[in-house]
Amino acid sequence: MNAEPRDGRSQLAQLRKEERSLSARRTQLHNRIDFLRAGGGGGETADLIGELERQEQELSLQRRELHERIELASAELGRGA
Repeated sequence: MNAEPRDGRSQLAQLRKEERSLSARRTQLHNRIDFLRAGGGGGETADLIGELERQEQELSLQRRELHERIELASAELGRGA
C-alpha cells in the first residue's frame, strides 16, 4: 500500500502541471484578445476576437473541471495520509 500515496502524489502533480499549462494558454489568449480590441490587429478582427473568446471560454471550462479534479485528488491524498 506504500505505492498508493506515491501514485496519488504523482497524479496530483500531473493535474497541477496541466492546470499551469491551461492557465498559460488562457493568459496568452487574454493578451491576444486585449491586443486586438485595442486595435492592434488591423483589418477584420471581429470574427477573430469571437473565435478567441470561444477558445478562452473552452479553456476556462477545462480549468474549472481540472480544479475540481485537483481538489478531489488532494482530498483523497489527505485521507490516505
